Amino acid sequence: MRRSSIIMLIAALVLGLVAVLFARTFLGGAKQAGGERAALRTVPTVVAAGDINFGEKITPDKLKIVPWPADTLPVGSFQRIDELTSGEGRAAMRPIITNEILTQQSLAIGANRMSTAPLLNPEMRAVAVPVTEISGVGGLVYPGDRVDVFFTRQPDEAMPYVELLMQSVRVLAVGLDMNVGKDKPGVVRTATLEVTPLQAQKLSLANSVGQLSLALRHFSDESRVRLQTGQVMDLNDGTITRLVRKPSANAPPAAGAGPAAAPPQKGVAVIRGATTKFEPVIGP
Repeated sequence: MRRSSIIMLIAALVLGLVAVLFARTFLGGAKQAGGERAALRTVPTVVAAGDINFGEKITPDKLKIVPWPADTLPVGSFQRIDELTSGEGRAAMRPIITNEILTQQSLAIGANRMSTAPLLNPEMRAVAVPVTEISGVGGLVYPGDRVDVFFTRQPDEAMPYVELLMQSVRVLAVGLDMNVGKDKPGVVRTATLEVTPLQAQKLSLANSVGQLSLALRHFSDESRVRLQTGQVMDLNDGTITRLVRKPSANAPPAAGAGPAAAPPQKGVAVIRGATTKFEPVIGP
Protein backbone atom coordinates (compact mmCIF):
# COMPACT_ATOMS: atom_id res chain seq x y z
CA MET A 1 0.00 0.00 0.00
CA ARG A 2 2.84 2.32 0.79
CA ARG A 3 4.47 1.78 -2.62
CA SER A 4 1.23 2.36 -4.56
CA SER A 5 0.60 5.55 -2.61
CA ILE A 6 4.01 6.85 -3.52
CA ILE A 7 3.41 6.06 -7.20
CA MET A 8 0.07 7.85 -7.19
CA LEU A 9 1.64 10.88 -5.52
CA ILE A 10 4.36 11.09 -8.15
CA ALA A 11 1.80 10.77 -10.99
CA ALA A 12 -0.29 13.53 -9.47
CA LEU A 13 2.73 15.82 -9.24
CA VAL A 14 3.64 15.15 -12.92
CA LEU A 15 0.11 15.86 -14.08
CA GLY A 16 0.05 19.03 -12.04
CA LEU A 17 3.28 20.27 -13.62
CA VAL A 18 1.94 19.51 -17.13
CA ALA A 19 -1.24 21.42 -16.36
CA VAL A 20 0.71 24.43 -15.09
CA LEU A 21 2.95 24.49 -18.18
CA PHE A 22 -0.05 24.18 -20.52
CA ALA A 23 -1.90 26.98 -18.76
CA ARG A 24 1.11 29.31 -18.96
CA THR A 25 1.63 28.59 -22.68
CA PHE A 26 -2.03 29.03 -23.60
CA LEU A 27 -2.59 32.16 -21.56
CA GLY A 28 0.67 33.71 -22.78
CA GLY A 29 -0.23 33.11 -26.45
CA ALA A 30 -3.71 34.52 -25.98
CA LYS A 31 -2.31 37.60 -24.27
CA GLN A 32 0.19 38.15 -27.10
CA ALA A 33 -2.51 37.75 -29.77
CA GLY A 34 -4.72 40.19 -27.89
CA GLY A 35 -1.87 42.70 -27.80
CA GLU A 36 -1.33 42.34 -31.54
CA ARG A 37 -5.02 42.88 -32.23
CA ALA A 38 -4.99 45.93 -30.03
CA ALA A 39 -1.98 47.27 -31.95
CA LEU A 40 -3.70 46.82 -35.38
CA ARG A 41 -5.06 50.23 -36.42
CA THR A 42 -7.82 50.50 -39.01
CA VAL A 43 -9.24 53.46 -40.90
CA PRO A 44 -12.60 53.88 -42.69
CA THR A 45 -12.17 53.19 -46.41
CA VAL A 46 -14.56 53.51 -49.36
CA VAL A 47 -15.06 50.28 -51.34
CA ALA A 48 -17.47 49.17 -54.06
CA ALA A 49 -20.79 47.88 -52.72
CA GLY A 50 -21.26 45.96 -56.00
CA ASP A 51 -19.67 45.53 -59.42
CA ILE A 52 -19.15 48.83 -61.26
CA ASN A 53 -18.80 48.72 -65.04
CA PHE A 54 -16.40 50.74 -67.16
CA GLY A 55 -17.60 54.30 -67.68
CA GLU A 56 -20.36 53.99 -65.09
CA LYS A 57 -21.03 57.05 -62.93
CA ILE A 58 -20.08 56.72 -59.26
CA THR A 59 -23.14 57.24 -57.04
CA PRO A 60 -23.58 56.79 -53.26
CA ASP A 61 -25.64 53.61 -53.66
CA LYS A 62 -22.66 51.91 -55.35
CA LEU A 63 -20.34 52.58 -52.40
CA LYS A 64 -19.89 51.55 -48.78
CA ILE A 65 -17.38 52.17 -45.99
CA VAL A 66 -15.45 49.35 -44.30
CA PRO A 67 -12.59 49.36 -41.74
CA TRP A 68 -9.27 48.64 -43.43
CA PRO A 69 -5.81 48.12 -41.89
CA ALA A 70 -4.02 51.43 -42.13
CA ASP A 71 -0.67 49.82 -42.97
CA THR A 72 -2.02 48.13 -46.13
CA LEU A 73 -4.16 50.98 -47.46
CA PRO A 74 -3.33 51.76 -51.12
CA VAL A 75 -2.29 55.25 -52.19
CA GLY A 76 -5.12 57.42 -53.48
CA SER A 77 -7.92 55.76 -51.53
CA PHE A 78 -10.91 57.61 -50.06
CA GLN A 79 -12.21 57.79 -46.47
CA ARG A 80 -15.58 59.47 -47.16
CA ILE A 81 -18.22 58.75 -49.78
CA ASP A 82 -18.88 62.42 -50.47
CA GLU A 83 -15.29 62.79 -51.70
CA LEU A 84 -16.29 60.74 -54.77
CA THR A 85 -19.79 62.03 -55.40
CA SER A 86 -19.46 65.78 -54.81
CA GLY A 87 -18.40 68.37 -57.36
CA GLU A 88 -18.03 67.21 -60.98
CA GLY A 89 -18.48 63.59 -59.99
CA ARG A 90 -16.42 60.60 -61.09
CA ALA A 91 -16.72 57.63 -63.43
CA ALA A 92 -14.99 54.25 -63.49
CA MET A 93 -11.99 54.07 -65.82
CA ARG A 94 -12.07 50.26 -65.69
CA PRO A 95 -14.34 47.52 -64.30
CA ILE A 96 -14.36 47.54 -60.47
CA ILE A 97 -15.42 44.43 -58.56
CA THR A 98 -17.39 44.17 -55.31
CA ASN A 99 -15.43 45.14 -52.15
CA GLU A 100 -12.55 46.59 -54.19
CA ILE A 101 -11.01 49.76 -52.78
CA LEU A 102 -11.67 52.77 -55.01
CA THR A 103 -8.60 54.86 -55.82
CA GLN A 104 -7.94 58.02 -57.76
CA GLN A 105 -6.14 56.00 -60.46
CA SER A 106 -9.25 53.91 -61.20
CA LEU A 107 -11.59 56.90 -61.58
CA ALA A 108 -12.00 59.78 -64.01
CA ILE A 109 -13.10 63.20 -62.79
CA GLY A 110 -16.20 64.44 -64.58
CA ALA A 111 -18.74 61.67 -65.08
CA ASN A 112 -20.12 63.15 -68.31
CA ARG A 113 -16.86 63.05 -70.24
CA MET A 114 -14.60 60.05 -70.73
CA SER A 115 -11.19 60.69 -72.24
CA THR A 116 -7.99 58.77 -72.87
CA ALA A 117 -5.96 61.61 -71.33
CA PRO A 118 -6.08 60.22 -67.74
CA LEU A 119 -4.83 56.89 -69.11
CA LEU A 120 -1.66 58.39 -70.57
CA ASN A 121 1.65 58.10 -68.79
CA PRO A 122 3.54 61.38 -68.30
CA GLU A 123 5.32 62.68 -71.41
CA MET A 124 3.46 60.26 -73.69
CA ARG A 125 1.03 60.94 -76.53
CA ALA A 126 -2.13 59.26 -77.83
CA VAL A 127 -2.21 58.72 -81.60
CA ALA A 128 -4.98 57.02 -83.59
CA VAL A 129 -3.98 54.87 -86.56
CA PRO A 130 -6.30 53.34 -89.18
CA VAL A 131 -6.79 49.57 -89.03
CA THR A 132 -8.81 47.00 -90.96
CA GLU A 133 -9.90 43.47 -90.13
CA ILE A 134 -6.51 42.25 -91.39
CA SER A 135 -4.18 44.97 -90.10
CA GLY A 136 -6.06 45.02 -86.77
CA VAL A 137 -5.48 41.29 -86.08
CA GLY A 138 -9.04 40.34 -86.91
CA GLY A 139 -10.50 42.51 -84.14
CA LEU A 140 -8.60 40.63 -81.42
CA VAL A 141 -6.74 43.72 -80.20
CA TYR A 142 -8.22 45.05 -76.93
CA PRO A 143 -7.56 48.16 -74.82
CA GLY A 144 -4.58 47.45 -72.57
CA ASP A 145 -2.89 45.05 -75.04
CA ARG A 146 0.60 45.64 -76.39
CA VAL A 147 1.40 45.49 -80.09
CA ASP A 148 4.24 45.87 -82.58
CA VAL A 149 3.64 48.28 -85.47
CA PHE A 150 4.80 47.37 -89.01
CA PHE A 151 5.08 49.79 -91.92
CA THR A 152 4.63 48.58 -95.52
CA ARG A 153 5.32 50.70 -98.58
CA GLN A 154 5.35 50.17 -102.36
CA PRO A 155 7.35 53.04 -103.89
CA ASP A 156 7.55 53.68 -107.64
CA GLU A 157 11.34 53.54 -107.75
CA ALA A 158 11.91 50.34 -105.75
CA MET A 159 10.38 47.00 -104.84
CA PRO A 160 7.79 46.82 -102.02
CA TYR A 161 9.28 46.59 -98.53
CA VAL A 162 8.22 46.34 -94.87
CA GLU A 163 9.82 47.78 -91.72
CA LEU A 164 9.33 47.12 -88.00
CA LEU A 165 8.39 50.64 -86.96
CA MET A 166 7.99 50.29 -83.16
CA GLN A 167 7.65 47.58 -80.52
CA SER A 168 5.58 46.91 -77.38
CA VAL A 169 3.22 49.86 -77.82
CA ARG A 170 0.26 50.01 -75.41
CA VAL A 171 -3.23 50.16 -76.91
CA LEU A 172 -5.36 52.79 -75.20
CA ALA A 173 -8.55 52.29 -77.18
CA VAL A 174 -9.99 50.39 -80.13
CA GLY A 175 -12.49 52.44 -82.05
CA LEU A 176 -14.35 54.42 -79.39
CA ASP A 177 -13.93 51.74 -76.72
CA MET A 178 -11.44 52.36 -73.87
CA ASN A 179 -12.78 49.57 -71.66
CA VAL A 180 -9.87 47.36 -70.55
CA GLY A 181 -12.51 44.82 -69.50
CA LYS A 182 -13.69 44.39 -73.10
CA ASP A 183 -14.20 40.67 -73.73
CA LYS A 184 -15.72 40.47 -77.22
CA PRO A 185 -13.73 40.99 -80.46
CA GLY A 186 -14.93 43.51 -82.97
CA VAL A 187 -13.69 45.00 -86.23
CA VAL A 188 -12.96 48.72 -85.84
CA ARG A 189 -11.52 51.43 -88.05
CA THR A 190 -8.97 52.92 -85.67
CA ALA A 191 -6.72 51.96 -82.79
CA THR A 192 -5.37 54.58 -80.37
CA LEU A 193 -1.78 53.91 -79.29
CA GLU A 194 0.33 55.36 -76.47
CA VAL A 195 3.62 56.54 -77.99
CA THR A 196 6.45 58.98 -77.41
CA PRO A 197 6.46 62.31 -79.28
CA LEU A 198 9.08 60.94 -81.72
CA GLN A 199 7.02 57.83 -82.35
CA ALA A 200 3.96 60.00 -82.92
CA GLN A 201 5.90 61.88 -85.59
CA LYS A 202 6.95 58.62 -87.27
CA LEU A 203 3.39 57.25 -87.19
CA SER A 204 2.00 60.38 -88.83
CA LEU A 205 4.52 60.22 -91.68
CA ALA A 206 4.26 56.46 -92.16
CA ASN A 207 0.47 56.65 -92.34
CA SER A 208 0.66 59.24 -95.14
CA VAL A 209 3.09 57.31 -97.38
CA GLY A 210 2.33 53.66 -96.66
CA GLN A 211 0.23 51.15 -94.73
CA LEU A 212 0.36 50.33 -91.03
CA SER A 213 -0.42 46.95 -89.47
CA LEU A 214 -0.42 45.68 -85.88
CA ALA A 215 1.06 42.47 -84.47
CA LEU A 216 -0.30 41.38 -81.08
CA ARG A 217 2.26 40.55 -78.36
CA HIS A 218 1.95 38.42 -75.22
CA PHE A 219 1.25 40.71 -72.27
CA SER A 220 4.39 39.55 -70.43
CA ASP A 221 6.72 39.73 -73.45
CA GLU A 222 9.00 42.75 -73.06
CA SER A 223 11.76 41.55 -75.40
CA ARG A 224 12.95 43.63 -78.33
CA VAL A 225 14.00 42.11 -81.66
CA ARG A 226 16.05 43.49 -84.53
CA LEU A 227 14.64 42.91 -88.01
CA GLN A 228 16.14 43.96 -91.33
CA THR A 229 14.03 45.57 -94.02
CA GLY A 230 11.96 42.85 -95.69
CA GLN A 231 11.48 42.81 -99.48
CA VAL A 232 9.81 40.53 -102.01
CA MET A 233 12.90 38.35 -102.48
CA ASP A 234 12.83 37.62 -98.71
CA LEU A 235 9.42 35.92 -98.91
CA ASN A 236 10.67 32.37 -98.45
CA ASP A 237 11.59 30.03 -95.63
CA GLY A 238 15.32 30.69 -95.92
CA THR A 239 16.07 28.47 -98.91
CA ILE A 240 18.14 29.76 -101.86
CA THR A 241 15.98 30.77 -104.79
CA ARG A 242 16.73 31.82 -108.38
CA LEU A 243 14.81 34.69 -109.95
CA VAL A 244 14.24 34.70 -113.74
CA ARG A 245 13.63 38.09 -115.28
CA LYS A 246 11.00 38.64 -117.94
CA PRO A 247 12.56 39.24 -121.40
CA SER A 248 12.29 42.81 -122.64
CA ALA A 249 10.32 43.31 -125.85
CA ASN A 250 13.06 45.52 -127.43
CA ALA A 251 16.11 43.63 -126.11
CA PRO A 252 17.97 41.32 -128.55
CA PRO A 253 17.84 37.61 -127.70
CA ALA A 254 20.68 36.35 -125.55
CA ALA A 255 23.35 34.16 -127.13
CA GLY A 256 22.71 30.45 -126.67
CA ALA A 257 19.20 31.04 -125.51
CA GLY A 258 17.65 29.10 -128.43
CA PRO A 259 15.01 30.46 -130.80
CA ALA A 260 13.95 33.94 -129.79
CA ALA A 261 10.41 35.23 -129.57
CA ALA A 262 9.20 37.11 -132.65
CA PRO A 263 10.19 40.80 -132.48
CA PRO A 264 7.55 43.45 -132.94
CA GLN A 265 8.95 44.47 -136.37
CA LYS A 266 8.85 42.20 -139.42
CA GLY A 267 11.93 40.05 -139.95
CA VAL A 268 13.57 36.66 -139.69
CA ALA A 269 15.75 35.29 -136.90
CA VAL A 270 18.68 33.37 -138.46
CA ILE A 271 20.35 30.88 -136.13
CA ARG A 272 23.84 29.57 -136.98
CA GLY A 273 25.18 27.37 -134.21
CA ALA A 274 25.32 29.43 -131.06
CA THR A 275 24.82 32.72 -132.95
CA THR A 276 21.42 34.28 -133.58
CA LYS A 277 21.00 37.17 -136.02
CA PHE A 278 17.87 39.12 -136.83
CA GLU A 279 17.33 39.99 -140.51
CA PRO A 280 14.60 42.60 -141.22
CA VAL A 281 12.23 41.97 -144.12
CA ILE A 282 11.53 44.90 -146.45
CA GLY A 283 8.11 45.13 -147.96
CA PRO A 284 4.49 44.95 -146.98
